[in-house]
Amino acid sequence: MKKVLICEDEKGVQEFLQNILKKKACEVFTAEDGQEAIDKAKEIKPDLILLDIRMPKLNGLEAAKKIRSFNKTSKLIFLTGFESPELSKEAQQYDILNYIVKSSPTQEVLKLIDKALES
Repeated sequence: MKKVLICEDEKGVQEFLQNILKKKACEVFTAEDGQEAIDKAKEIKPDLILLDIRMPKLNGLEAAKKIRSFNKTSKLIFLTGFESPELSKEAQQYDILNYIVKSSPTQEVLKLIDKALES
């Protein structure tokens, strides 16, 4: 069973992703800020981390940098409210697999998650 950590401070988005992942028979964990994501990533060693960019306490980019310092194997996908060429460049710096725009159609989100879980 694949372990997935969702780090998202918007409850609606968090629940949407949880439902998708549970249907895929994933073990799902959640965090509401970057520091909590770092702590849980150390503890559970997830296969995939879905990481919101804008969060309280510690943003997604800072969290990704810290997670990569101790975990090089988890797949990371950023969650963002907007599409950005700068984000694509920054994501490469932290070995981010991809990013999901929160307003994307469900099928697109599923495709990105499936690809990450298969690789």
